[in-house]
Amino acid sequence: MQNDTRRNRPERPSGSNRRPGRASRKTPRGTSPQHTGAQQETMQTGLRILARIIARAHLERRAEPGKPEPPPEPGAGR
Repeated sequence: MQNDTRRNRPERPSGSNRRPGRASRKTPRGTSPQHTGAQQETMQTGLRILARIIARAHLERRAEPGKPEPPPEPGAGR
């Protein structure tokens, strides 16, 4: 089908043959869920633990072979 500029373009989908997409979602994906205070605290604790694990792995990879490991952080063994 040709449009006003006489270029061929595919037909726009009608209601029955439309692919599911953003228009069919009731809530946008970018919104964050609302959590209770306890849930937020649990999530923050988990994220801190994960960050510590990532930082240690990174530092271990960068450390020169034969060097002793740094002592663990106080309170990290919970």
